Amino acid sequence: MIILYSPWREFSASDKEEYIKYLKIFGALSGLFKDSKEGKNASKPYLYYRNHEQLFAKVFDVEDLTRKDSAFDAVAKIEDQRIGVGLKTWIHSRDLTYQKVAEFNKVAPLELAPLIENKEYSNLIYKIAELRNERIKLDQRQYNTAFDIYHNITRDDNVMNIMETSYDLVQLDSLKMIDQNGRTYTFSDGLNRYKFYASKSVLLKEFDASKEKIYESIPIIQKDDPFEILNLIKLNNFDSKENVQNSIYLPIYSDRNMKVEDKSGFNAWNAAPKSKGSLTPRPEFEAYIPIPKWIHHTFPNFFGFNALNKIERNNSKSFNLHLPDGRKIKAIVTQDFGKSLQTNPQSVLGKWILHDVLGLKSRELLTMDHLVKLGVDSLKITKIDNQNFKIELAETYAFEQWKIDFEDEIKSSNSRSPKMRPFLMVE
Repeated sequence: MIILYSPWREFSASDKEEYIKYLKIFGALSGLFKDSKEGKNASKPYLYYRNHEQLFAKVFDVEDLTRKDSAFDAVAKIEDQRIGVGLKTWIHSRDLTYQKVAEFNKVAPLELAPLIENKEYSNLIYKIAELRNERIKLDQRQYNTAFDIYHNITRDDNVMNIMETSYDLVQLDSLKMIDQNGRTYTFSDGLNRYKFYASKSVLLKEFDASKEKIYESIPIIQKDDPFEILNLIKLNNFDSKENVQNSIYLPIYSDRNMKVEDKSGFNAWNAAPKSKGSLTPRPEFEAYIPIPKWIHHTFPNFFGFNALNKIERNNSKSFNLHLPDGRKIKAIVTQDFGKSLQTNPQSVLGKWILHDVLGLKSRELLTMDHLVKLGVDSLKITKIDNQNFKIELAETYAFEQWKIDFEDEIKSSNSRSPKMRPFLMVE
């Protein structure tokens, strides 16, 4: 297994020193979080995986994806390269160990359960591998990564070990079942070994944490009384100002019937020609993002003006839409009641979403089946200021959950309430 690119070897010495300093601090505080100071793991420091993710994002100034439903936890930018990074930490009990890399809870009942029931085990591991690859490829396209890597920390006796592992696609033409008992399926693709647990619909990958894989071993001193460290913190030095994130979700499908319309929204290119009697098709990738009217009632002035007011809407200026791959495109909110978010020309936005991210060909219809397969069905729009907004894909049912979370605000806005679908949130 060859690692083509290592962020750790490219990060500056000062950043790596900062990273190691905080790892030592987290390790020193292990006693706050461990249940027992006795036993075989007593000398192995504690590191909560969220703290590891936050530390990596803070020190190396990467794009933090840990709160997003992404195959990657971060995107590192080194010179002109964008590198997708998966972050893992675990207790080092043995050199070879399996760690969770994906879960398929939402697609398992339709895509995997029938194959298990019919004992089609070869087809099962192929489908698992295919789903895993589709998810990785989706985020490779969305974040425009040139390389992908796992950055791992294992915790052994009084040390934290830093290592990196290649982030491989599963080799579909080399799959081989190694073992299965009807509940667990272990297979190989020639590069890596994987294990799928059917009851939890999770996929684990085998990682090698042997000595020759370790880049650096960080000595850790666990404090007998970690409160001595906490006492050094001066709370009055903190800025209490709240950082409020201002975001909305927009569905890729029609909120009315949960279908991707054939001739509007993301398939607007498939609508009738613009001129009556013309045979000239609409431009390829012509598309817009539909905005349900109730969103403008519930979150007035989200785009910096009252989108329900025709005069304000017509006088509004375009704003920057920041794409996950670092590019910016100009966009506007337009049409009656501000029901459309689009670019000029509309194909700019359509090509990015339909082709670059969702992987569709020119004039290929976007369908719900395609979105389900990729595990996404919404877009998250985050306001930076009135002239700048971030756009990114959101996981399946993210829009539906967001509506439920804001149901009281929607009702109090005097708008017509959208259809709520709480039954979709049942695991």
